[in-house]
Amino acid sequence: MTKSRTRILSYIIFLFTSLTFAQIKVTSLPMNMNGVFDAQFYDQNETRNVTLLNSGWYVYYENDPQKKVEITIPAIFEGEESLVFEKEISFTSDEVKNKQLRLGFLGLNYSAEILVNGYSIYKHPGGSYPFEIVLPNDILKENANNTISVKVNRKLNSENTIPVEQRFLFPVYDGGIIRDVYLKSVSLLHFSQVRYSYTLDQNLSKAFLNFKVSVENSAYNADQSNAPKEFLVRVNLFAKGSTTPQAKNDFQLTSSREISESNLQLEMQNPQLWSPGSPTSYTCEVSILENGVVIDKTTRQISFYQLKNTESGLLLNGNAFALRGTTYFLNETTLRKTTSYQKLKDDLSLIKSTGFNSVRFAKCYPNPYALRLCQDMGLFALIELPINSVPEDILAKNDFDLNAEHSIKEFINVYSKYSNVVMFGVGSSFLPNSEITENFVSKLGKVVQDNKFLSYASFVGIQKTKIDGVDFSGLELMSVPLDDIKDALAAADSSNANQSLFISELSYPNYKGGAAGYLTKYSSEAQAKYYGDFVTFAKGTALPGYFVNSLFEYYGAFPSLYAGYASNGLYKIGILDNSRNLNGIAYKVIASKLTTNEKVTIPIGAAKDDSPLSFILFALALAIVLAVLINTKKKFREDCTRALLRPYNFFADIRDHRILSGIHTVIMMLIEAGAGSLLITILLYFLKSNILFDKIVLSFGNTSLMKVVSYLAWNPQSGFLILFFVFIAKFALLSLVIKFASFFIKTKVEIFSIFYTVTWSFLPFTLLLPVELVLYKIMIANSINLIIFVSLIIYFLWILQRLLKGIYVIFDVRPTSVYFYFFIVIVVILGGVVLKFQISQSTLYYISNAIKQYKSMIF
Repeated sequence: MTKSRTRILSYIIFLFTSLTFAQIKVTSLPMNMNGVFDAQFYDQNETRNVTLLNSGWYVYYENDPQKKVEITIPAIFEGEESLVFEKEISFTSDEVKNKQLRLGFLGLNYSAEILVNGYSIYKHPGGSYPFEIVLPNDILKENANNTISVKVNRKLNSENTIPVEQRFLFPVYDGGIIRDVYLKSVSLLHFSQVRYSYTLDQNLSKAFLNFKVSVENSAYNADQSNAPKEFLVRVNLFAKGSTTPQAKNDFQLTSSREISESNLQLEMQNPQLWSPGSPTSYTCEVSILENGVVIDKTTRQISFYQLKNTESGLLLNGNAFALRGTTYFLNETTLRKTTSYQKLKDDLSLIKSTGFNSVRFAKCYPNPYALRLCQDMGLFALIELPINSVPEDILAKNDFDLNAEHSIKEFINVYSKYSNVVMFGVGSSFLPNSEITENFVSKLGKVVQDNKFLSYASFVGIQKTKIDGVDFSGLELMSVPLDDIKDALAAADSSNANQSLFISELSYPNYKGGAAGYLTKYSSEAQAKYYGDFVTFAKGTALPGYFVNSLFEYYGAFPSLYAGYASNGLYKIGILDNSRNLNGIAYKVIASKLTTNEKVTIPIGAAKDDSPLSFILFALALAIVLAVLINTKKKFREDCTRALLRPYNFFADIRDHRILSGIHTVIMMLIEAGAGSLLITILLYFLKSNILFDKIVLSFGNTSLMKVVSYLAWNPQSGFLILFFVFIAKFALLSLVIKFASFFIKTKVEIFSIFYTVTWSFLPFTLLLPVELVLYKIMIANSINLIIFVSLIIYFLWILQRLLKGIYVIFDVRPTSVYFYFFIVIVVILGGVVLKFQISQSTLYYISNAIKQYKSMIF
């Protein structure tokens, strides 16, 4: 009985949390019910009431509102269609008439239109950053249900959205309402905005705070005369846990307008300074008082510190300092057993205990709660717009430029509410030393600096000149040997920008796990050796900082070549896997280097050849079969010789129906298919972690294409078999296409003759079998690879020429006609494909950008 009930309960839970209909799957994530409700985080107090709205939602297709299914928030969906999330809320008459009601979202993905009682009140342009909107009182119903509808669209594109569709090593984010939704109630006279900045005197013994306060009077009526409103604004600054203000000031304000803005100042003596070792913060309360009664109050958590970049290095509060950090990617939409709040606490606590003092939230709009945790734990937070690897052609477009400028302003305005221990980035993987890029980055960087924050931008190579508006220039390093890093940094010392250069991403994948020694590349031991040596090197330099990419493995938006293939999309570039096993050699080494400096022995081992034995076995087997047939079958040997050396006469024999063995032709087709598929498999395996190849494939913005290429490259045995059958299908398809094309000419040729011609045209594939025995070993030596690729291109052109010769011989037509029509067909097909992807995905821009990036990178 108990088991039966358990099964029924499990079925009900599955039914309500994982609903599949019309190819869109909706999944409710763990809901924040009794966990995090930090009053200060939500800005709740005696004048502001906040209520979570995570339950009682329904979801449906926009064109099928009758099929509603109940869910809880957060909730995500798969698919490209828009989904409508809907909830009914009842408001009292007092709330509608005497309060301003705000609907808040901590994050949704990607864009949305919000409606109340059928009226559209806000269109979210895109991005999973927090925002609040005011619910207009005139459309709200008193003491009745009000319908809130959120129409979510998760589509990205290649030219206008931030991020763009082509996301290199981005964390996966499904569409939906991915974080808490809440309702905030404030008085009609309230703060609409409170911004602050501060400066410290030379001795760091006095803080000068400047507040920009906007007070809104929602009772203001433009059609009536409004008497001047007098009120008091009080600013109190409390040490954490104290009820006695450390500093305070009152400001008398008078306004008869709907919104009034004022600049207020506050001075504080001997502030306790924030640092990673002593994360001190203060609670700042800004209140509106009318006739001695607090009408509205908002709080901010403020930390005082001074971070300066000098010629001798980075200084924090006057002391030498370096950012020692890791990139962090929270896969919020993949969580199933724990809330994002708990996951953030666990991960950031582990980052802190490892010895890091900084976290870079790259390629995402971070959960705002993460910034609060970083400030409390003693971690600098680097957050940035998820602009990554965007081509110059797109950066130069006015639409993208305006969107980015609006986004960075909103980005700063939103996230600065949660913490001031932050640096703001304008994006990553920019092309260095590009005028277009510099102008774009400079424009956004100045917006950051105007808001009194430090700014940074991350580049794929060394930015040689200082960019106005950018305080720090990041350098991304992908598996770069330490000696090459030293040479690059030494070369940068002569540059004007060396003082602001930091390592924004230091990546070294772990494809092979434990391999008994660091001489085996991309093993756990090699990863430990790489990071350990770099940390030791960095301690002796004046680098402002570095960021390991990354402490944790994470799930990616696109299948990747560089990050290794995994069927579940896991990127194998982290130090710790999902089990968070702290006994791994790489983790122990880096934790030791950052904290105790206790020596951890890394075994040397012996270098292992990663050349698959299957390459040799497949090539050998095919070569043996071919050799046996040539030496035992005289007719087969004669056919091979004639087809290779005198192709015109051979194809003429096919046209004239001379005797040609069908069995021999089929056997030859199988050998050619094996040789061709083996060649492609070797090339893909060689390019399996090549960043240029990865980005070129990504330029098409097609998840399925990336998955297929990544699978074939990282699984050579099964990849060979798949390609083998693809080659066989190719022979049949080519024969059918040629047969179809022959309907437009008078000469009729049997399908078998066409098949024989196609098969024997590809005979040169068999000559590559001896080369394929050693091809991979030659290529990993990286000495004559350019010659190899050029030779293969010429070889394929020869095979193509043989095919065209066979066609004009068996159909007895002029060669020029065949070459002309083939050229037209290729131009139309390739041109159509390129045009389609250029229009839909701007593919040519991204391929060009990938090549430029590759040339700028350090290897």
